[in-house]
Amino acid sequence: MLKKDLIITIDGPSGAGKSTIAKLLARALNYRYIDTGAMYRAIAYAYMKDQRARGKGQTPYIEGEQYIKGFLKRLCLKFEFEEETKVYLDGEDISQKIRNQKVSMVASHLSKNRKIREYLIAMQRQSGKDGGVVLEGRDTGSVVFPDAPMKFYLDADVDERAHRRYRELSLQGTKDSLTKIKVEMVTRDTQDSTRALSPLVIPAGARYIDTTNMDIEEVLNTLLSFIIKRK
Repeated sequence: MLKKDLIITIDGPSGAGKSTIAKLLARALNYRYIDTGAMYRAIAYAYMKDQRARGKGQTPYIEGEQYIKGFLKRLCLKFEFEEETKVYLDGEDISQKIRNQKVSMVASHLSKNRKIREYLIAMQRQSGKDGGVVLEGRDTGSVVFPDAPMKFYLDADVDERAHRRYRELSLQGTKDSLTKIKVEMVTRDTQDSTRALSPLVIPAGARYIDTTNMDIEEVLNTLLSFIIKRK
């Protein structure tokens, strides 16, 4: 019988299908879904809002350590990790506001900061420490829970990933071109894989799955088959 306290991690670049599969997998196992990317996006959204309030514009740069310490201390973020991740900043539901390319790029930039990573990694470990969770992100199996019993890395051809992201944003009403989305995706891939802190890598012991020519059901069944074999 499948243990109810497993920690399952799913890492990979954007557009590889991590979020969709993590949600479906958590539902199939009756586990909680923890979207770590939403946590970085929430920090980025709060940071951009703070910069505007201070008259700094939209340039995504990291200020001195004293500012970052104060910024994190002032933060009033709340996350509800259920089937859909809910994010609240100062009591306001920002769950949809964090889902755009600008916030994504700023999140990638801010993820290079040690204080921000330490802040969120501690929160992620606390949220998942009792198991029965599916964590999805870019370092969940390599840094957050390196000893997780089930680790996956989803990947796909960059053109396919860009098309997926384009379709997703189009449904949300965003008018970004496919070319722009691909350029930003390649830029983020480079930022995430070359940063000094917690770079995007295939975690040791993770099962690598190329989703380029797979539909959602095929990917889900592949992950479930590995999990069931472990029982």
